[in-house]
Amino acid sequence: MNIGEKYEVEILSCGMNGEGIARIDGRVVFVPCVMENEKAMIEITQIKKAFALAKVIKLIKPSPYRVVPLCKICFKCGGCEMLHIAYNHQLEIKRDIVKNCIDKELRIDCDVDEVVACENIVGYRNKIQLPVTRIKDEVVAGFFAPDSHDIVPFIRQGKGGECLLNDKGMQCIIESFLDFVKKTKLSCYDEKSHKGLVRHLVIRKVDDKYAVCIVINGKELPSYKVFVKMLEDKGYTFSLYISQNEKRTNVILGDKVFTLYGEDKLEGQALGIKYFVSLKSFMQVNDSIRDKIYSKVGEIIKESGIDNVIDAYSGIGIMSNIFAKYAKKVYAIEIVPEAIEDAKVLAKVNGNENKIINICGDCAKELPKVVASLDKSIVVIDPPRKGCDGKVLEAMLKSLPTKIIYVSCNPATLARDMKILSDKYKIQSVTPYDMFPNTRHVETLICLERK
Repeated sequence: MNIGEKYEVEILSCGMNGEGIARIDGRVVFVPCVMENEKAMIEITQIKKAFALAKVIKLIKPSPYRVVPLCKICFKCGGCEMLHIAYNHQLEIKRDIVKNCIDKELRIDCDVDEVVACENIVGYRNKIQLPVTRIKDEVVAGFFAPDSHDIVPFIRQGKGGECLLNDKGMQCIIESFLDFVKKTKLSCYDEKSHKGLVRHLVIRKVDDKYAVCIVINGKELPSYKVFVKMLEDKGYTFSLYISQNEKRTNVILGDKVFTLYGEDKLEGQALGIKYFVSLKSFMQVNDSIRDKIYSKVGEIIKESGIDNVIDAYSGIGIMSNIFAKYAKKVYAIEIVPEAIEDAKVLAKVNGNENKIINICGDCAKELPKVVASLDKSIVVIDPPRKGCDGKVLEAMLKSLPTKIIYVSCNPATLARDMKILSDKYKIQSVTPYDMFPNTRHVETLICLERK
């Protein structure tokens, strides 16, 4: 096998990233933009030790589940890996991905629920982070092409265009921002030269309000009041921030965020719980699926009859306050002192200061202490994509809470962590949620019970 060679292949299955998988002379070949049972002419683009990568030259036999993508650049920007697949079949693929990861890691035949669908499969994102650049004299914004830092513009100043996943209000703000950059003749950042002022535009929607942040390679943003006036004239309720990031880095936001206009934090509500969120605060990107997951966690807590819940990595306390609706006591563990102070305010605002006990410290150290002090307890954990910290897993195995509720955005690291916990815990339920329609990502809620 050599780079550039062409083969006619049948796609045998779907990979973790939504790509098709074929085999050529026993070697696994990953092919984006195709699905199981399709036949295609492909060209080899990369050869690794254990596998190869290829691109589609011609689709020979399409799947009955293939649809015409609504976006013309979906295969170029890499943001919507499944936009060419009928939605119901996307859900089947995602369920299989979760099940295959758990089955392979634990060597079991795991019972996985059907994926909980999202009512709105476009326009569902409440946050977007866009690199900004110039192409000739055009100011453009878009996403990086797969495995590169080449921006694929989905919107150009003066020419419209949109990403289907964005909230409509965010789309209009992006258009106004590009007009602003061109009107004020601001320079755009260039990674290679490390010159230019405007690096990224970050927007977060909280209920009907918007947090808008311009990331700059400098100290100040000239003429920002022009942008404020543009958004005011369109009737938006918003706050404007800048983040100074003068480092050569892939990290988007700088160390600090400064308020130029509006409130430092925006007020929102989730399942009747009031919260205040900053631009840097972690929030799920899909409000409706977030509420379904948290409601299910509350249902599990209520039906368990267990009075004590431990919210590991509790942050500013949004989940803690939701859990307080279903439990008598919530022990919220967070290592960042500022977050704990915010959590105390949130508990008071929601009338839960007597139900939530905020603990500032390392979860791996504090968790066993709390579990040991209780007769029965439920631990709720929602780690990042890399999975649960090994020390926290050890702490749970040492302290043995009655139940563990694990919310995951990565089936691979979820399965790995389930294997570690499997000596002491059995799986009660596995429910995937489609937090990210039309993309390869899937959220999963697993309930574990002590053996």
